Amino acid sequence: MRSTIVIFFLVFTLSAHCQFNFYFGNIHAHTSYSDGNKDSASSGCFYPGQDFYFAKSSYHMDYLGISEHNHYNATNNPGMHVADYSKGLYQADTANVDGSFVCMFGFEWGVISGGGHVVTYGMPSLIGWETGTGAWGSTNNYDIFCAKSDYISFWPIINSYPTAFCTLAHPQSLDYNDLLGTLAYSAIADNAIAGVAIRSGSAISLTTDYSDVAPTLYESSYLKALARGYHMGPTADHDNHYTTFGRTNHTRTVALATTLKRDSIMSAYKAMRYYASDDWDAEVNFTINGSCMGTSINTNLNSTVSVNIVDVMNNVGAADPINKIELYYGIPGSGFNATILSSNTGTNTLTYVHPTAIGDEFYYFVKITETDGDIIWTSPIWVTRTLTIIPIDLISFSGKEIKEGIGLTWATAQELAVNYFDVERSLDGQHFSSIGRVASGHQNSSIRTDYEMIDKQPAAGLNYYRLKEVDITGRIIYSNIIAINKYIPQLLVSVYPNPVHGLLSVKCTAPSDLLILAKIYNSDGHEIKTFSGQIMAGQSILKTSVADLPAGLYFLNLFDNGKRIGETVFIKK
Repeated sequence: MRSTIVIFFLVFTLSAHCQFNFYFGNIHAHTSYSDGNKDSASSGCFYPGQDFYFAKSSYHMDYLGISEHNHYNATNNPGMHVADYSKGLYQADTANVDGSFVCMFGFEWGVISGGGHVVTYGMPSLIGWETGTGAWGSTNNYDIFCAKSDYISFWPIINSYPTAFCTLAHPQSLDYNDLLGTLAYSAIADNAIAGVAIRSGSAISLTTDYSDVAPTLYESSYLKALARGYHMGPTADHDNHYTTFGRTNHTRTVALATTLKRDSIMSAYKAMRYYASDDWDAEVNFTINGSCMGTSINTNLNSTVSVNIVDVMNNVGAADPINKIELYYGIPGSGFNATILSSNTGTNTLTYVHPTAIGDEFYYFVKITETDGDIIWTSPIWVTRTLTIIPIDLISFSGKEIKEGIGLTWATAQELAVNYFDVERSLDGQHFSSIGRVASGHQNSSIRTDYEMIDKQPAAGLNYYRLKEVDITGRIIYSNIIAINKYIPQLLVSVYPNPVHGLLSVKCTAPSDLLILAKIYNSDGHEIKTFSGQIMAGQSILKTSVADLPAGLYFLNLFDNGKRIGETVFIKK
């Protein structure tokens, strides 16, 4: 993702897999309300409202969370006054624009010397321990009291607020030793904590051209937390202390959410439906038996793993090739780190069936390495294998895209008292409905029987299928779930003339009518111009003047309802 070679044409897919959209951002940042905006004299940014506005213009940023230190220290002023917390919440509400950019405000609780910092959101009031008159003012510096370093009391407070969640910040080797080492697993802490930073930084960087290398890696803490039995996802934090929000490097935490709204983004974090990425536009769909990352499932089937990666564009104008995909698995609470179960190289997909036995409990996550060295870590999926009802002897069940739609085939080695098969489809891997019925070819036989059916109206993107076998007594048995990708209609984008002097024409070929928002960024990734227009099915031309822009390289992004659907570059002469 570091090259500056320019290509002016690309193909962009329109829909997200797993029926979620992918939103890129960061929830660990600071302003002058604690120890951030250290460059405020030059940047002109002091407060959360100003910093949210700054982040809105950053490249590949859909949301920002500001998490001020919860306590005050007269020596180096790392924290805030209690009154500033309500001000920050108000400024986040004012700056937030659902569908365009999400603004969140929280706090970072705790001290490193006493256990570690905990990034916290969803709390209407500040939790602290500083009592009486002090440098912070004439009253207690908290709304809710929790003694310093008393994490055992802190977690229940978080759990008493349904929307609240925590993540563990920059987990250095001596941080969280009690939680991840000496103390027994705590279900109370597990319920409060949604994630742990696998990347953090660059905290004190002044860089605003996205050129910093990937920040500090804390992979060992992520592995340790999962081995201890905790349910956590990996975050990629920035921990900004200068006015650099989103602009130091390419790392992002990618939330899988239905809409670009604050409650949807926060729900994704609380559900661990996110992943940490060094690549700021890679979209990863990781499912087991149709369930997305972050979920815990009980199943009477083997674990069928599906991984699909769409890397939209790098600075060259093409997707970053995948070097390898590694599927890890481990036993929750075993104390042993996860190990590689399966891997492949040179492809953006991985499919694997893990045979399991009744009572087996595993967690699985994926680590993806691109050829440029960027790494992506997904949140896990936790799977418990339950009692299996012996079905008919189903030899195979598979599908593929064909001209008419999705072709499904299955075969049985024997059928005893089978009445019919219902073929069921789902768009999220969880809620299924019947799309057709096939009668049993041999109600009582021990010979091979082959079946086929075509789904003539599949949805664009991933479609999940299963067989519902019904015998003559009405007993129901389900097959494994398979995921088949239907070719997604594409938006073709090009610009001319290129290079351009005055009027820029944007040529779009779209599969349907779209009302789009276009944003132009300069080579530093700063948003400098927006315009909107209607794209009709087929070919459309949008025009905008760029005569007032300085000479240089520019990025053009097209958005539909807050989701980036097209991207290309041009040169202004």
